Amino acid sequence: MSGLEVIGGISAIISLLDASIKIYDSARNDIKLSATFEVVRRRLPVLLHILETCKNNLESRKDAIPEDVCEALERCLDACDAKASNLRGIFEKIIPGESDTWEKRYLKVLRKLGKGSRVEELMRSITEDVQVIVNHNAVRSGDPQQKLELENIIQEMNELEPSVPDKNKTMTFHSGGGAQTNNLNTGGGQQINNNAPITTQNFGPVTLRYKEDFSFRGPVGINLGQAPYIASELFVGRGLELDEITKVLCPNHKAQRQQRLVLGGMGGIGKTQLAIAYAESVRGSYSSVFWLNAVSEAALKDSFRSIAGLIFDIEEPGLLEDKQVVRRVHQWLCTPENTGWLLIFDNYDDLDQFQIDCYYPPASHGAIVVTSRRPDHVAGTPLHIKPLQNVEDSLAILQTRSKRENVQSDPHAKRLAERLAGLPLALATAGTYLQRSTFTFERYLKEYEKRWNINPRRPLQLKEYQERTLYTTWDLSYSALEKEDPDAAKILKLLAYFDNQRLWYELFHAGITESSPEWLREVMADDVNFAEVMGVLAGYYFLDVHQISDSWSMHNCVHDWTLAALNKDVDAKHYWYAFDCISASINDDNADGFVNRSYSPLAAHATRLVLQRFCQDNIICNIAAHRLDQASRIAELLRKQVRLLTAEQMYQRALAGYEKALGPDHTSTLGTVHNLGLLYSDQGKLKEAEEMYQRALAGKEKAVGPDHMSTLSTVHNLGNLYSAQGKLKEAEEMYQQALAGKEKAVGPDHTSTLSTVHNLGLLYSDQGKLKEAEEMYQRALVGKEKSVGPDHTSTLSTVHSLGLLYKNQGKLKEAEEMYQQALAGYEKALGPDHTSTLSAVHSLGLLYKNQGKLKEAEEMYQRALAGYEKALSPDHTSTLSTVHNLGNLYSDQGKLKEAEEMYQQALAGYEKALGPDHTSTLSAVHNLGNLYKNQGKLKEAEEMYQRALAGFKKALGPDHTSTLSAVHSLGLLYKNQGKLKEAEEMYQRALAGYEKALGPDHMSTLSTVHNLGKLYSDQGKLKEAEEMYQRALAGKEKSVGPDHTSTLSTIHCLGLLYSDQGKLKEAEEMYQRALAGYEKALGPDHTSTLSTVHNLGLLYSDQGKLKEAEEMYQRALAGFEKALGPDHMSTLSTVHNLGLLYKNQGKLKEAEEMYQ
Repeated sequence: MSGLEVIGGISAIISLLDASIKIYDSARNDIKLSATFEVVRRRLPVLLHILETCKNNLESRKDAIPEDVCEALERCLDACDAKASNLRGIFEKIIPGESDTWEKRYLKVLRKLGKGSRVEELMRSITEDVQVIVNHNAVRSGDPQQKLELENIIQEMNELEPSVPDKNKTMTFHSGGGAQTNNLNTGGGQQINNNAPITTQNFGPVTLRYKEDFSFRGPVGINLGQAPYIASELFVGRGLELDEITKVLCPNHKAQRQQRLVLGGMGGIGKTQLAIAYAESVRGSYSSVFWLNAVSEAALKDSFRSIAGLIFDIEEPGLLEDKQVVRRVHQWLCTPENTGWLLIFDNYDDLDQFQIDCYYPPASHGAIVVTSRRPDHVAGTPLHIKPLQNVEDSLAILQTRSKRENVQSDPHAKRLAERLAGLPLALATAGTYLQRSTFTFERYLKEYEKRWNINPRRPLQLKEYQERTLYTTWDLSYSALEKEDPDAAKILKLLAYFDNQRLWYELFHAGITESSPEWLREVMADDVNFAEVMGVLAGYYFLDVHQISDSWSMHNCVHDWTLAALNKDVDAKHYWYAFDCISASINDDNADGFVNRSYSPLAAHATRLVLQRFCQDNIICNIAAHRLDQASRIAELLRKQVRLLTAEQMYQRALAGYEKALGPDHTSTLGTVHNLGLLYSDQGKLKEAEEMYQRALAGKEKAVGPDHMSTLSTVHNLGNLYSAQGKLKEAEEMYQQALAGKEKAVGPDHTSTLSTVHNLGLLYSDQGKLKEAEEMYQRALVGKEKSVGPDHTSTLSTVHSLGLLYKNQGKLKEAEEMYQQALAGYEKALGPDHTSTLSAVHSLGLLYKNQGKLKEAEEMYQRALAGYEKALSPDHTSTLSTVHNLGNLYSDQGKLKEAEEMYQQALAGYEKALGPDHTSTLSAVHNLGNLYKNQGKLKEAEEMYQRALAGFKKALGPDHTSTLSAVHSLGLLYKNQGKLKEAEEMYQRALAGYEKALGPDHMSTLSTVHNLGKLYSDQGKLKEAEEMYQRALAGKEKSVGPDHTSTLSTIHCLGLLYSDQGKLKEAEEMYQRALAGYEKALGPDHTSTLSTVHNLGLLYSDQGKLKEAEEMYQRALAGFEKALGPDHMSTLSTVHNLGLLYKNQGKLKEAEEMYQ
């Protein structure tokens, strides 16, 4: 309904009432009607005048009336229109006809229209409807005199002699619905009464008929009256809360005193629904249950009238005096025999209006439940209702409301549920909207983030939430807060500019200056004042207090409301105060410390500064010159905390500010350009990173010279970038330039010089120049031990890298020694939970995995994972890297389901933190392809490989080693699919790329040569296969030595080849050599060792050495069962071959057992 339609509705009522007057006047001369009719006729023009005034007032602003107000008025207008039509109908019917008197005709009309249709009743009800219309907040057309006139009409109608005399008869109550006087809500409920002999008693001005013993006025059962109804299937969860209510109220035990419980919680948390659900769940435990509307004192008195009507069999409870009603109901509730009742006082939120305990029955029995947003001010045991803690409950609400399937497994639905943080009203609103919309859960969340109020024209009003909307539910509390504590209301508005999860005093105090408003300086004068104000907000359920961390937090949806409703216009002063608070709270001089978890809450607040709303209003675009350094520092904090998108936005704003204030060539400007290069490198935007570095380098060379340490730092980072791009030659040139410059500028033993030496070691390691890499590491290690000591974290970093080198060389014992040394040093210097310590733990996990110590590897990964989650966050890239490697481990263990879960978690995290095209994301995609290949899901595997290949090619180029790795994996896949031609093309492409990028002797090159040998073997090209294996073997023996596990793998495959060629003697030599090497390098129980044992069994079987074959199979089987479990494919393959062996030996029983 629109504003124009509201005016049309009022016009229609005016027409009906005017017609009633004309019809009545036309009959006046022919018949003599009762005095009651005359009074009604006399008062109708007053109503007409008031409605005409209302209509005229609305004409000028009909287009400005909110749509939800129009919809609410529509119901009242429709009801009033129906009553006015009935009144006109009565006047039409009583005009003289051919038979019957006017009284008889009137009675016929009343019988047809039903109860409540007498002219005085209709007139009173029409007047009440007019009251609602003209007094509505959005209309407000009635002046004080008109309001008084309306009250007088109602009073006069109440005092009139009935137009038809009452006939004494017993009243029967039944199921039905009704409307609340003077508001716009409607509802339904069940009323139950019993019958008995009756007598009469005077009760105020009304004659009441009651039963002379208590049994007549006994229990009335459950009567929820006009309580907002919720269907049972829509009420989700809250089992613990229902148990707690039952525990407090003890419905099945006779208590010695009245039981009182106060359900407290923010608006929209579901207090009313919980109270009603409790009443329904224990309906057999209470003899009488009543719901009372405590939203206002008038509404509460109306509820008592309804109860009086039930208890005392009153036909017109609306005519009773307030005090008499409450007193009589209290008397009934206080009767000693009547102890099993429950009263629910709902929505007692406006504490200044009246005292709720004045309406408690003065009895030592019974139970009372009060729902309130201010439970601390209400007598009773408080139970604070929190948001739904279980995301499955939130998803259940979304599913039942949206009527959509598979919600529990929809990741976008889960993200929406997490975003709405368990607030039932928000979840119900979202679900109901989605039921009526074609939006997906993903689209709804996007729109919610963009504008919060998704449907401003027709905000959803849910009857079970008393037609409040998500967008208005906290308005009442805010109005009360403004009256009680204006400063607290201002702080609530201010909190929209901060994050909502960690709010502590020092953060807000840090931004106070002499120019801060006086009220704010008073609040922040000390932590006591601050805590008092925050306590007031917590009392209104705007905040939650966390005593352990001495901080406060705000629910997500309340936080959204503070910005959308309380800050419709962004307040620049509030914004820059938040900015100053954050920048002043960054204490570390060394940005390396920003990675620590202690800065995570501050980074969350910093993220709020680049909220889209603030960017749209151009607040952040105008950073004052004196704030530019702080903006750059905040951006650095965000980068170190891996909030890369928000860091980029802050860097961009700072850069624009520097360029405007200082010019494009100033060192501060160039420093920000350099840092943007670091950021783009972190994001995997290597092209953009290179552009930034090149700009910074050219500017610095011009401004401070090529030999300045700042210039050399950029040169060094360009080396890092080229290394990441796979441009290893260019990277080496940059490192050598940086090294020469630093040796000249600060000397060969300076830590900055040694840092470049260290990175040269990393580069040589990537190039497969392991000897040169070791030389660099050793130089860096000696220099650091001399300059900063053996226990310095920089020294330990080189020790750690040496461990990585030894691992790549196959020197697993030496690698473990380095890792253990680094780990012990980090634990001593930084503690067991520092990220550097965890990095060493993680590397140990990788090493143990390579050694086949899968249990120990998992322990290391789990320790690293728990530490990273605590120190950084579950979404940090270091955490995700560990999750990723856990996936690799589970894959090796044959736990493919668990592996997939880890890969999916890592992939989702990388996509969120770094984007879908970052190399870390693509690496997770690549490994998912490996997993799907191992699971036999070859189509899904190919999709993953192709996505990884396309991504790497775009990000790094077609010749980068990561791109070539994806090409290589596609070759493996095509081989498994039997597409041998396509597989050979992929291998040849990968081989050519590796030879060009890394050289013919690099391990990646040799690995491809090895796999080409396997392919040729499968194709039956045994000569070509042997050539590939021999080339791979010679290269590996030269690069990593004859005892490296990779070398042994090629020896093993040569054994398989010789076996296929019938060269059984040569095959046995290869197997024995591989077996001895694996046992030495990895131990007798490693899966690679066991695989060789298994193949020796096959060889012995082919040679007819059945006893030796059985020994090999038994050893392999016992080892696989221990390492991988009885259901792994390697285990089952060995079982199968044992069965064949037993069959050949004539041991048919044992063979059958194996096959079973």
